[in-house]
Amino acid sequence: MDLTWTHAAAWSARPTPLVAAVAFLGFAAVLWPLERFWPARHRQPVRRHGFGTDLLFWVFTPLVGKLLTYSVVFALAAGLFALCGRDLDLSSTEGWGPVGRQPLGVQAAEVFVLADFLFYWAHRWFHTTRLWPFHAVHHSNTQMDWLTSMRFHPVNDVVSRTLQAVPLVVLGFAPAAVMCAIPVVVAFIVVTHANLPWTWGPLKYVFVSPVYHHWHHSTDRAALDKNFAGALVVWDWLFGTRYLPAGLVGLLAWPFRRVASRTPPAGVS
Repeated sequence: MDLTWTHAAAWSARPTPLVAAVAFLGFAAVLWPLERFWPARHRQPVRRHGFGTDLLFWVFTPLVGKLLTYSVVFALAAGLFALCGRDLDLSSTEGWGPVGRQPLGVQAAEVFVLADFLFYWAHRWFHTTRLWPFHAVHHSNTQMDWLTSMRFHPVNDVVSRTLQAVPLVVLGFAPAAVMCAIPVVVAFIVVTHANLPWTWGPLKYVFVSPVYHHWHHSTDRAALDKNFAGALVVWDWLFGTRYLPAGLVGLLAWPFRRVASRTPPAGVS
């Protein structure tokens, strides 16, 4: 893998005003026009309910929340590296053990898969423990678009990213491999919150799409506590939390599944 890319990835992972501004302008230039002319639900105005709050979160989360997360994760990783007698260099292509001796591209792909697996369980944990109020901040908006993707409480972000980063460091992945995966993960997070009708076609069984993730934010009882995966649908499929009605066939079969599960309709106790 080109060392120039690893240095760029390490730079992009740092929470600085320049990185935040470039990311915001890039996503805005692409996603706002798409949401305007190709909306999933309806053509909601740009200045919809919660717009101002989400805009503030796009300043707060990258510059304050991510700075806190970056500091905590970096300190933990640096401590683990120090125990091995090494200094932490985020652009370093050297890991350790069998994992660290793999080609950097292979490591980056493995980091993407493993980090998503760890994110899945961290996400489920936030939904089923006393930590839910911190994650509820992310679910507090009633009108979603790509701006909603940064509505995170700092505690939510610190805990989730720590639970991802520590195992990756312990397993011996090169820091550069982790850094290379971060921009891809961020892109998934932002795009899957967009008000777009994208399912990725046949790839909907592989990658999380905007339609797939919007079900996670739905108040429909059948969709509650479903679709926890951040990028790869396989985790929801393996652990029984996948929910994506499959067009006409899915809609026709849905009432039978509800009756079979004896799930009462909304509002009925």
